[in-house]
Amino acid sequence: MKVFHSAIQSISQNGLRSSMAGFGIAWGIFLLVIFLGIGNGVKDGVMKMFNSFAQKSLFVYSGQTSMAGDRLGENSQILFDGSIIDEIKARYGSVVFCSEEMSSPSSMASYRGETVAVMVKGIGADYFNVKILEVNDGRSIGRLDDLNRRNVAVIGEGVKQILFGKQECLGRMLDVDGSLFKVIGILRSDNLFSMQERNSVYVPSSSFMDNFNSDGKISSFCMSLSADTDTEEIEKDLKGYLAWRYGFSPYDERAIYVSNIENQTEAFESLFHILEVLIWIVGICLLLSGIVGVCNVMLIIVKERTNEIGIRKAVGATSGSIISMVMAESVTITFIAGLIGLILGSLAVSLADRVVIPLLDSEIVDDLRINLPAVVAAFVILCLSGVFAGLLPALKASQITPVDAIRYENRG
Repeated sequence: MKVFHSAIQSISQNGLRSSMAGFGIAWGIFLLVIFLGIGNGVKDGVMKMFNSFAQKSLFVYSGQTSMAGDRLGENSQILFDGSIIDEIKARYGSVVFCSEEMSSPSSMASYRGETVAVMVKGIGADYFNVKILEVNDGRSIGRLDDLNRRNVAVIGEGVKQILFGKQECLGRMLDVDGSLFKVIGILRSDNLFSMQERNSVYVPSSSFMDNFNSDGKISSFCMSLSADTDTEEIEKDLKGYLAWRYGFSPYDERAIYVSNIENQTEAFESLFHILEVLIWIVGICLLLSGIVGVCNVMLIIVKERTNEIGIRKAVGATSGSIISMVMAESVTITFIAGLIGLILGSLAVSLADRVVIPLLDSEIVDDLRINLPAVVAAFVILCLSGVFAGLLPALKASQITPVDAIRYENRG
């Protein structure tokens, strides 16, 4: 403790130089904490959005052939039959929920003179269990709605705000392209994926076919699978089955597109792990520049204290005690500077989380946070930084002899 007390006294006597030396360390730790906080916030926000889907789920979209198949030629549009949902359920015992999705992207919805462009989607009763969309008010579309071909609708918040404002809209009749639908629910928009549904109108698939799609063809469907299912195996088999069922080439990647939510989630997790490593690399590089600064300042201080060190050697100080003295000063500078950077960085992250993020109103960034392992790692890096920064100056100081001190004094 005595050596650190002496180090603090020496640092206070060289306040300006010590501050300049510590600035690089403080700045490096400050930026490291900021980057890690933002990285964690973005990761949490994106993962939260992916959690709005059932993780073991596949979304299948029809496309257009790019090569000739068994029964279809090139540039043929793929559309699924209305029976495909029952076929999928019968073929795969691991299917928990399965629903068709049909869409009319350029429809107009109106209510008492107010009009808004909407995307109408025809869905089965299982759809909201696969793409986990929450209904804020009212209820979602049920099996009886689809079975009885009811003209009912769940609308996005954007549609509600434009057409109804602050009025109660549940039970009101909404005109969509000349057909009347009873509003039974309002979708919640709390992440990037559900925000895309703000101007959507969901209706039962049977009602969609009656009002918008007379041929009964389906452009896409989705399914969720049991927890122990290998989604890649199901995806591979499904592509082969659909190629056989509709006569396109199994090698045609444009005929259909399958979105595997589990694989996409894992890909993003891997991406964020790489991003975290890059943040640490940048932070350590910044700390290295700070270490060089501390090392240079300590070399100058050692040179200026040549006379003092020589006298200490003359009265019996060992090389080990001189090394300890210089190392203590270096570690103290880096620790204090790093602690200041850590505190300021934590305060900046906390302030951004409470003030800046709410103003941005972005679902991509969730709560900014600093995890405990990162704090512990930062402190370990601080201590190592102090050791490395003081190593060369300490060795230089230990080599000073009383004769060197006399020569230095005579030159002065």
